[in-house]
Amino acid sequence: MELKFVATAKPKQINAAIQRRQKLIGRIDQQVGYVRQMIEGKQPRAAWAWQDEAGTYFLPIKYGRQTLELKKGMQAVQCADLDHVENALCTIRAMVWQGEFDELLAKASSEIRGKFKKL
Repeated sequence: MELKFVATAKPKQINAAIQRRQKLIGRIDQQVGYVRQMIEGKQPRAAWAWQDEAGTYFLPIKYGRQTLELKKGMQAVQCADLDHVENALCTIRAMVWQGEFDELLAKASSEIRGKFKKL
């Protein structure tokens, strides 16, 4: 393996949008692990996906404790089974990495920060 050396340093401050993306991607990766546990028959307590009486799975995407509105009036992805839930998480992860959720994340982040402002 050949090493490629470069003259660069780690930035002192990370772009806020990239920081939000990385946070959500970390949580999505964690959720993929939870879905794999669910496939094995375990029930992790912090899993986002849930099943209704008809056997359909629903997958909300959360930033912190706040559920993101993925489209106007829609907060979850409907999935037929746990394999579809895992695929949906991987698709959403790619969308987050490409920046398609930046506006949603910025809005959610400002709402969360707003709750901590002093009166």
